[in-house]
Amino acid sequence: MGLTRIALVTDSTWSLPPELAEEMGIRVLPLHVNAGRTALVDRAEDMDRILRLLRTTALTTSQPTPGEVRDLLHSLADGGAEGIVCVHLSDRLSGTVASVRGVAEEVAADRHLPIEVVDTRTVAGALGYAVAVAGASLAAGDPMATAVARARECATSSRVFLSVADLGHLQRGGRLRGPQLVLGTALGIKPVLTVRDGEIRLLESVRGTARAHQRLVALALRAARSGSARDPRRRISVAVHHVDARQAAERVAARVAEEAVTAGVEIDRLDVTPMAGVLAVHAGPEALAVAMARTGGLIHS
Repeated sequence: MGLTRIALVTDSTWSLPPELAEEMGIRVLPLHVNAGRTALVDRAEDMDRILRLLRTTALTTSQPTPGEVRDLLHSLADGGAEGIVCVHLSDRLSGTVASVRGVAEEVAADRHLPIEVVDTRTVAGALGYAVAVAGASLAAGDPMATAVARARECATSSRVFLSVADLGHLQRGGRLRGPQLVLGTALGIKPVLTVRDGEIRLLESVRGTARAHQRLVALALRAARSGSARDPRRRISVAVHHVDARQAAERVAARVAEEAVTAGVEIDRLDVTPMAGVLAVHAGPEALAVAMARTGGLIHS
């Protein structure tokens, strides 16, 4: 908890570096990846095994159990927390928020402790930066309500754009809703998706992986340029996530940094990280995402 007595919790789909969580005192609640009777925890040390299974096995995912949530919240209370802020991925993508909220109400009443649960309506780095902004706010001495408001504001400002090799993983996992275009991947047509209203939606299709990655950069920076460029609150952070495609992600990050200068966009943080295991299961091998959020100079590399 650092200097503040307000504890901060998120879930493993935030997909930002573990070092950032440690630095900011953020507790990360892992989701689960299941391969038949084999259950894996969505954490960095299990990522290599998850990637190997992803290429050969039908995987499913699940939210944290109520017992896991309860144990974490009670441990934070036992550690001296005077309040807890829980910031999580969209409830339209996972039952995590509902599970945390139900347990939080029970623990709050039992321990006479304020607990706020935030549904960011987004995922990955867009979720992660909202958590980090809340952490920076708490570290600056802001009250719990202010930190929650800043997390919500950051999440609302965020955008996530995603390119996948095909739509099969998302469709099988039920994360792609509404009528969707059937794409001929044999013809090199690649889908570009976004998170809208808390759900993953097909945005457009382009020919070739390189073009899809270019579109991720262009879309993220176009979103970043909206509004007044002179407003310091418009400073952004960008996360490039990948599923076993580190070199491609590094190239996309370099393009973001280069084109941001040309566009007059100031970047607080630029992170390149593996997509969380749970997200990798639904996005599939070689998926790549760019998440952008307005962090307003509150966090830094």
